[in-house]
Amino acid sequence: MLRSSLKTPDYGLNGVVTVSSTATGTNTPSDVLSASDAKSWMKVETSADDSLITDLIASTIDVIEQAYSFQLIEKTVTAEWEMYAKRVDLPLFPAQSVSSVKTINHEGTETTLTAGDDYYLQGDTLILNTLYDYQDPFNRLRLKVIYIAGYTSIPSGIKLGLKKAVLSSYEDRQDLVEGGVSELPNGSKSYFKKYAKLI
Repeated sequence: MLRSSLKTPDYGLNGVVTVSSTATGTNTPSDVLSASDAKSWMKVETSADDSLITDLIASTIDVIEQAYSFQLIEKTVTAEWEMYAKRVDLPLFPAQSVSSVKTINHEGTETTLTAGDDYYLQGDTLILNTLYDYQDPFNRLRLKVIYIAGYTSIPSGIKLGLKKAVLSSYEDRQDLVEGGVSELPNGSKSYFKKYAKLI
């Protein structure tokens, strides 16, 4: 199963996660796939549909990120857990760096943990050196992690799948909803699944 499809992606050790994210501005959809590169691959020679193709690229990226949880546009992610174990899988990936890790008590008081002493990042998983016991509901501390997620270099397989998805949407306009992409073609999904997190 895909990590993005689960509320407890680690066999129930961690509770439901609340996630919010904002783009850092480091890259844009055109940095992931430019309209000119897409047109060259799609064999589109006219400039009449440049605006449409640009919109399709951005919309397809949104759909891909939501479906598979890997981030093509770099983002600052804030994730909070009510319950958690020693290993905490970060919901959006790949994780580049962790900005802060905090525990929050029942009164809302935040305590900042120290990198190295209290936790460290292993791939896309946060490892807690000290496990704050989540089994006691009265003493349990919520966990809040702020980190940067996104590819610094887009894998060739994802880029190829993106091109195929944009071409499919361009040629089959019935899959468009108000200029956006409503579904991904199966040919593209086979590429994206290779990069999705599995358990």
